[in-house]
Amino acid sequence: MKYFRITYRLIALVFLLISGLVLMAIYGERKESETKNQKYKIIRQGWLRTVISIVGLKITVKGDTKHDQPALWVANHISWLDIPVIGSEGATFLSKSEVRQWPVIGWLGKKSGTVFIKRGGKNASKNASQQIAETIRGGDSVLIFPEGTTSDGTGMKRFHARIFAPAIDHHLPVQPIAIHYFDAQGNTHQNTHWGDESFMRNLMGILGGEAILAELTFLPVVAGSKFSERRRIAEYTEKGINAISRGQPT
Repeated sequence: MKYFRITYRLIALVFLLISGLVLMAIYGERKESETKNQKYKIIRQGWLRTVISIVGLKITVKGDTKHDQPALWVANHISWLDIPVIGSEGATFLSKSEVRQWPVIGWLGKKSGTVFIKRGGKNASKNASQQIAETIRGGDSVLIFPEGTTSDGTGMKRFHARIFAPAIDHHLPVQPIAIHYFDAQGNTHQNTHWGDESFMRNLMGILGGEAILAELTFLPVVAGSKFSERRRIAEYTEKGINAISRGQPT
């Protein structure tokens, strides 16, 4: 049963990837009008939700379930699954500029609206902050993971304050998000955090396993203009997310 589940889910993912390539070639980056932009967002969210369904995830969204205000989305980071799970709620992704040159992946990122940030060099931080601000003011929320790496779901690493520079510099709203994965017994799921595993090994474990409950909690939006220091807003959002992400499913 396990190997059958892996096989049909892998086949479904391959067909979904092909359909995604076609959809992004047709609709990607089309921002001539707000109507076309919204249409593409809906298509992107629907595609990500299909990915989630195929790999066996069930999502419960709590808190501010509307979250339609463009903002800097900040979340704890557990798994590669965080990206399709949170992205399915409407966020645009952030990536280093080098990824844009990668075969296929770079093209997909560009077409899907990924914000590519150049690291290092003079004014790199200032330019990155400006890019993020322009994206958010243009109507798209941008997702970042302030921990800078993944945790195992039972605790969180300290948030890096520098990631909150756009919120302070440009007075942007910040949307804190807590994510946690549970198994059928309500315990922290053991297969989602990949640790030292390769991506493919982790993917096979998830595809061959039972359904995973992803609980996503949108905390109240925080106004970046109310904070004068990046460390203060980093500590504030970290505390709020940590209190939720270690809780029990409801």
